[in-house]
Amino acid sequence: NNKITNMINDWNDSDPDDGFNPQDHNIEMDEIAKMYAMADMKDEQKTWAKKQAEKFYADFENLSIEESVMAVKSLIKTDNVTLTEATALMDNMIQVFQEDEEYERCHICLQIKTGIND
Repeated sequence: NNKITNMINDWNDSDPDDGFNPQDHNIEMDEIAKMYAMADMKDEQKTWAKKQAEKFYADFENLSIEESVMAVKSLIKTDNVTLTEATALMDNMIQVFQEDEEYERCHICLQIKTGIND
C-alpha cells in the first residue's frame, strides 16, 4: 500500500525526496499546467477533426470517385468553396484517416483530391 502512495506522490510530484524539481529544469508549475492544457486541446482538436472527416467522408461514400470529384468541382464553380479550401479539406481528411490506419479511405480521398486538381 505504501508503494501505491509513493507512486501517487511521484505522479503529483509531491515527493520532496525524489530529487526531481521542475524548477531545476526551468519549468514553472504553471507551464506544466499549460502543457497539460495544450495536450487536452490537441485531443479535443483530433476528436473534432475526426468527426468532421467522418461527416464529409459519409457524403462521398455512396458516390463513385468521378461523382465525388464532380460534386466538389461544382461546389468550387458555384463559389461555395475555393480549390485551396477543398484541397486542404482532402489533405486534412487524409491525415485523420492515416492516423487511424484507414488506408482505403486515404486512397479514396487522395483520388478525389487528384481529380479536383486536374
